[in-house]
Amino acid sequence: MSDLQNDYLWDKSGHADPEIARLEALLAPLGQTSPPPPLGFAVEIPRRMRPLAAMAMLAAAAVVVLGLVTMVWRATHSGPAAPGLTLTQTYTTAGAGEISREGHLPVGGWLETARSRATIAVGEIGQVDVEPGSRLSLLSTTPGDYRLHLERGTLHALIWAPPGQFFVETPSSTAVDLGCAYTLTVDDAGDGLVRVTSGWVGFEWHGRESFIPMGAVCRTRKGLGPGTPHYDDAADRFRGALETLDFGDGLARAMALDTALESARERDAMSLWHLLSRVAPADRDRVFDALAKFVPPPPDVTRDGIRAGRQDMLDAWWNKLGLDTASWWRTWKQQWRGVKGDEK
Repeated sequence: MSDLQNDYLWDKSGHADPEIARLEALLAPLGQTSPPPPLGFAVEIPRRMRPLAAMAMLAAAAVVVLGLVTMVWRATHSGPAAPGLTLTQTYTTAGAGEISREGHLPVGGWLETARSRATIAVGEIGQVDVEPGSRLSLLSTTPGDYRLHLERGTLHALIWAPPGQFFVETPSSTAVDLGCAYTLTVDDAGDGLVRVTSGWVGFEWHGRESFIPMGAVCRTRKGLGPGTPHYDDAADRFRGALETLDFGDGLARAMALDTALESARERDAMSLWHLLSRVAPADRDRVFDALAKFVPPPPDVTRDGIRAGRQDMLDAWWNKLGLDTASWWRTWKQQWRGVKGDEK
C-alpha cells in the first residue's frame, strides 16, 4: 500500500512517510496548544477520495513551508530598501527590436529617455510612463509626498491613491494629483501643458491656482504660472482669448476679455470661474454677469465679495458648477502646509 493510501494523515494509523514527518516537525511550533472547539458537524471523506485530499494537504503544507522559508530569508538577507523607485526602460533597436532593462531611480537621480521609453512604479500608488526625449529627476519618495521634477519631455501619470500624494514639479508650475490620470508636457523653454483624462489635477505656482477636471487642458508658462483651464472642445476663439488673457499684454488682454465673454458657452462656466480672480477688479463685474447667465451665484455670494476676491465666495460659487466641491483642495492644502510646518 502506498503512503497516499493509508490513513496516517487522518487518524495517525498506518505508516508515516519521512517527508510528512519532517513537515510535521517543522510546523510543530505553529501548532495550536489547546484543542479547537468542536465545529458541530463532521465531514466524512470517502476512502477513494483520500489520496487526492492527501495530495492537496501536502501541497498546502509545502506552500506554508515555502512562505516561512521566504520570510526567514528576507529577514536575514535583506538590508534596508534604498530610497528610490523601480523603473523599466525600453529601447528600440534596428536589429533586435525592443530591448527592456530593469533599473532603479534614486532620490536625487536623473532619468533621460533620448531614444527610449520608461515606466516608473510610484510605490503602491500609481505608475508613470515617460516618453522619449524626456528628462526628469526624483525629488522625494516620502509616503504622501512622492515628487518628480519634469525638466522637459512628456509623461503620462496614472495615480489611484487618495488626493495629494503625488506631485510633478516643472519649471513653471507644480501638478498636484487629485486622484487622476493625466499627460504633462514641458518644452525646452520650460512652458508646459497638462491634459486630464480622469479625475482632477491642481496646477499651482506662487499661490496662483488652476483646477483642471477630466476633459480639460491647461497651459503654464515659466515665470507666470498656470493659465486658465478650458475644455478640449472649446471654440478656437474662446481658447485663443484665454491664452491672451493669461499671457498677453495690456491692450490685447482688454480685447481678449470681450472675446472670451462673448464666445463662452454654458460648458465654459468652469473657465469663467477662474477668470473671476484673474482679471482686474474693475472687470470682475462683467465676468460675474457672464458666469451668472449659466450658473446663478449662491445667495451668499455678492458682487462686492467677488470684486474683493473673497476665497470663501469663490469656493461657494465653484461648488455650484457641478464639478465636485473645492473643499478637497482646501483641506489638502491645510494638511500639506501643516506637515511642512512640522518638518521645519
